[in-house]
Amino acid sequence: MPKTSTRYLKYDEIVHFLRECERDYPDLVELESIGKSYEGRDIWACVLTQKRTGKHQEKPAIYVDGNHHAGEVTGSAVCLYTIEYLLENYTTDPEVKELLDTRVFYIVPRVSPDGAELYLTTPYMLRSSVRPYPDEDLGDGLVPEDIDGNGLILQMRWEDPLGQWKVSEKDPRVMVRRKPGDSGGKYYRMVTEGIFRGWDGVEIKQAKPKYGLDLNRNYPGSWRAANQQTGPGPFPLSEPETRAVADFFRNHPNIAFAFSHHTYGGDLLRPRTAGPDSDMNPQDLAMLKSIGRRGEQITGYKCVSIFESFTMDPRRPSTGSFLDFTYDVRGIMAMAIELWDLDGRSGIPKRDLRQRINLSEDEKEEDDIKILKYVDKELAGEGWHPWTEFDHPQLGKVELGGLDPKFLRQNPPPKLLTEECHKVTLFTLVLAGTTPRLVAENANCRPLGGGDYEFTCALKNAGYLPTCSSQQALAVHAVSPLKLKVFPESGVSLVSGKEYEELSHLPGWSGGPFGQERKIRLVFRTEGDKHGKLATVRIESERAGTLELTVSTGEHS
Repeated sequence: MPKTSTRYLKYDEIVHFLRECERDYPDLVELESIGKSYEGRDIWACVLTQKRTGKHQEKPAIYVDGNHHAGEVTGSAVCLYTIEYLLENYTTDPEVKELLDTRVFYIVPRVSPDGAELYLTTPYMLRSSVRPYPDEDLGDGLVPEDIDGNGLILQMRWEDPLGQWKVSEKDPRVMVRRKPGDSGGKYYRMVTEGIFRGWDGVEIKQAKPKYGLDLNRNYPGSWRAANQQTGPGPFPLSEPETRAVADFFRNHPNIAFAFSHHTYGGDLLRPRTAGPDSDMNPQDLAMLKSIGRRGEQITGYKCVSIFESFTMDPRRPSTGSFLDFTYDVRGIMAMAIELWDLDGRSGIPKRDLRQRINLSEDEKEEDDIKILKYVDKELAGEGWHPWTEFDHPQLGKVELGGLDPKFLRQNPPPKLLTEECHKVTLFTLVLAGTTPRLVAENANCRPLGGGDYEFTCALKNAGYLPTCSSQQALAVHAVSPLKLKVFPESGVSLVSGKEYEELSHLPGWSGGPFGQERKIRLVFRTEGDKHGKLATVRIESERAGTLELTVSTGEHS
């Protein structure tokens, strides 16, 4: 099996890897296309579980994905590494074996295959999909282009006495904002490398982006239209990619936890996006905080509320996200991660969104210098492109340079990718282990005399989460009760208990000491002297798995 975490794989390479996994591990892997992208590519889900221990639909599941956003290809790399790690360690790691024997992993490495392919094969950057949005007419202004043909779209600067930028006195590679009262020096205009469409030789302005869709604003659940946020699409699930994901959840009600990979910043993100912690169910909040603390220990990333740490204006939060859909609408416990923390590695203190936006110019300068020092020391300068003169067809002499926007800013350099993948995979295993799981203990069938037999067992939830996975699921009626179904054999009748009964959900060990178990008692009557199998008892939970017990005289299973 090829190593997936030494570089960023293109679409065909991902498909090849997944097919090799299915070929080499037929007992553990099954591929499923969950839908087609805008350009017609299959969106693949890798289903991982030990098939000999049961159907994947009857096991508690964790869903993992990457690349809702085209350029966040670290997410795909982590998904592929997770698949590789599970398969390679199944026979040697007891934790991995236990998880694959009792749970199922649904891993969708690349939700936006079209956008990621454009990102990886051209100099361009984009948010999500390649479908032009909101319209084809981009208007006049600066269009990002690789004008010098080096495969990158960097920063572009040129001298202008009215320019807003100047060279830092502390590091000549860094550009700083011109301060009030500055005069008599050398000043610059600075924009993204590109060409001006419809330029009149005077006005410097930005053209509208061609690819303005944001798939992570296109889900139901507090969805907001384009007049309130950027890139939500014309209506929820308007895009084939988000529709495919939503349909997958509808068709797989056994998903109890969802984990979505993004870049960048080094944060573990928890619901909600549309409101503060005080609006959440306190039991769900306590569980997510506890899980988040475990994630902090493993990844080194701080776990924060999206609304409280990533919302500039509480009146206009960014919503319609994957977490809005999974937690608010489906009642599934969910988290996201912002992979790759260049700032943290450079020694820049952790700040929330409001703090980042309100930094002083001096603080921004110090941060930029710290990043360059990190690049110099730890990466031998890789990722920094010195300012280089270029004859621009419209502006004349300009200089191009700056940090690599793709594989330093947005994603780690390939040499650091494995490290990023490994720690997040270890946290993914923890998340999978939190899922609820029905078990039956102390099953016993004893004769009562007169052809009657009493069957008893203790039904328990062996997971951290409740069998409903969240209290939100109960609040929005997103999950059915547990179902007890009894199927007597011919010549056997049920005289105590019901052949069909709905049972209330069981808390997991995240809760208090009471209620994690329930006694099942059934009495069967036989015609004459019957030995052997009396009945099949089936206990079904959408999110905690299905148990099937055989009731037999003189034995139990």
